[in-house]
Amino acid sequence: MRVTPATFAGTTLAVVLFTAPVAYAQGGTTIRPIAAVIRREGGGERVTIAGRASVASGKLQARVFDIAIQDATGGLRVFSRNMAVSVEEGDSVIASGMLKRYRGDLELAANSIVVLPAKPRLVTPRDLPIDGALIGRYPGQLVRVRGRAVRTGRSEGGQYVRLSGTRNIAGDTLTVWIPANHGVTFDLGAVQANDSLTATGIVTAYQDNSDDPVVWQLIPRDARDVVVSERPRVVTPWMLWVALATASLIGLAIVIGRYASRRQLAALRETEARYRQLLALSPDAVLVHTLGIIRFANPAAAQLFGVASEIDLVGQAIDQYVHPDSRAALDAAMDPATLRDSGGAARVRARLLLTDGGGADVEVTSSPCVYLDQPAGVLLARDISAQLRYERDLHALALVDELTGLQNRRGFTLFAEQELARARRNGRTPVLVFADLDGLKQINDAHGHAAGDEALRLTGRALRGILRETDIVARWSGDEFVALMGEGGEAAAESIGLRLDAAIAALAPEGLAYEVTASVGLSALNPTLPLADAMERADADLYAQKKRGRHSGERDAHAHVDSGQKSR
Repeated sequence: MRVTPATFAGTTLAVVLFTAPVAYAQGGTTIRPIAAVIRREGGGERVTIAGRASVASGKLQARVFDIAIQDATGGLRVFSRNMAVSVEEGDSVIASGMLKRYRGDLELAANSIVVLPAKPRLVTPRDLPIDGALIGRYPGQLVRVRGRAVRTGRSEGGQYVRLSGTRNIAGDTLTVWIPANHGVTFDLGAVQANDSLTATGIVTAYQDNSDDPVVWQLIPRDARDVVVSERPRVVTPWMLWVALATASLIGLAIVIGRYASRRQLAALRETEARYRQLLALSPDAVLVHTLGIIRFANPAAAQLFGVASEIDLVGQAIDQYVHPDSRAALDAAMDPATLRDSGGAARVRARLLLTDGGGADVEVTSSPCVYLDQPAGVLLARDISAQLRYERDLHALALVDELTGLQNRRGFTLFAEQELARARRNGRTPVLVFADLDGLKQINDAHGHAAGDEALRLTGRALRGILRETDIVARWSGDEFVALMGEGGEAAAESIGLRLDAAIAALAPEGLAYEVTASVGLSALNPTLPLADAMERADADLYAQKKRGRHSGERDAHAHVDSGQKSR
């Protein structure tokens, strides 16, 4: 039907649909780009497309509705046996239906046609050389070719002219076909062999049987689409002999050239097939992009992003798969200046966004390339999530005591050096805490080494529990623990022995067959000295305090504190 502005809101829809190759939602219905719909052939679902009519209704066929529409991504014939809608060339059309093939030609079997109230705008034909492989990329679109008639004829199905192009390559012919049921009557009988023609029409495919090759045809709209631009001149006999001699030489050169070009073309095709096979087998994701749009992807890329097929990635914006935190790094890696300075390839670590909402850590290698005769870029992305986890685990194993989960001697030294440097800058004096597990050997001898290990873990948890998160706690050696208390450590160190007693008692399980006690010593750590010297002085100071405590029979709460609360 043809709608008016009163019955259809938003006439700017036509401008949006036919200039941007993206899906558009209107009234609860998703209008998809024609190229995307063609790629989904075989899905079996009802689809809705929109475009400008490149041929009016009543021209391609006389008794049924048959038009062709185009958007910014492609073209498609729209067919219906029982729909009576008047469509003029250049009209903006929305069509819904199912994709079907009839004798090799893909068309939309429409059950709904809407003509928008937009100003008609004619579709400009695409100028193409006569090349079957190239023309086959534009099914359903309005194209214009120039060639020479090599054969004309009629059959019960219609009339045809076979055109030859100007390039000596395989598939360099095209059939201009007027079906017998064409809606506009005109005759190709006036076309003679060797006439030079300019033909405009809709690209269609023809395949009589499923095992026959697909033949690409051009169906003109009316007599204006077939123009004879030149007829062959009548030549004299001597001119014919000269022409024959020249043609013989040219033919010989062509034969030699075609033989060489065929060998070269076969080598190129073999190389292309080999490269595609290598890309398909590559474990790394490969993306080729131009102007921020993905033009090629391999199966590994589909697996990485979690899509059904690599075809689903083609035509998508590459930015939607890049984590915001990694966008600057990837932009720099793809910058021509960066590629030049890095010798043609830049490597960075980045995070990509997956279709399920998750992310993947990858190592990306970027380099320039040429794709379909256009400058492009290629990205190789290798998933390094497992490698990063392995690196983190190795780092943790190198700094953490396996038995207690506290820092080991190496980890304590690393973080204590940093804390000592901060104390030196801020004029503070950190407090060093030494804690010894009492009677570890006796526990091992009487109850086994498993009991001794549990006593060490209990003491470590208790010591960690009474200190602040910013304090550095480590297992120093077999039964020795050490902690470095930073800013405010002097106040926090008050009654640390009593608090350790209470923590051990609270954490000890009921019915424990042995006692767990610990001795605690405190000493100021001189921040002006290197860590090793400061630790040595603090240890000597603690030893002296312990010795004085034994001689005097006193227990200094700031020097050596035996936990009076035993484990229950």
